Amino acid sequence: MMTDNDYADTLRRTQAEVEDGRAPPFDEVFAAAAARARRQTRGRRHAGGVVAAAVIAAVASLLPGGEPDWQFVDPEQFTSDTRWVAPSDVLLPERRFDIYEEVPVLIESTETDGGALL
Repeated sequence: MMTDNDYADTLRRTQAEVEDGRAPPFDEVFAAAAARARRQTRGRRHAGGVVAAAVIAAVASLLPGGEPDWQFVDPEQFTSDTRWVAPSDVLLPERRFDIYEEVPVLIESTETDGGALL
């Protein structure tokens, strides 16, 4: 009958036999990873350049060129007839009551006797 240690030893030995020669050397794996990282960096830079060019083209197409478009405003009327007028009293809030005319009567709870409250 096999014990747990026997099973562990058998597993280790069998796994080592199966994996023998299948694992690549570390230097090969590291070189492949470094090359992959360089390719991804170049790809990101290329994509970033394309995106930046697209943004610059979009901004350039939105910038106004030459004279401003006076589609909704007549510039002559805008510069000659503009004036400021103060708001009328109609625009001010309506008062419902005047707190300064109607001062409430304060009920005193004590009477004074020679200046002292009793």
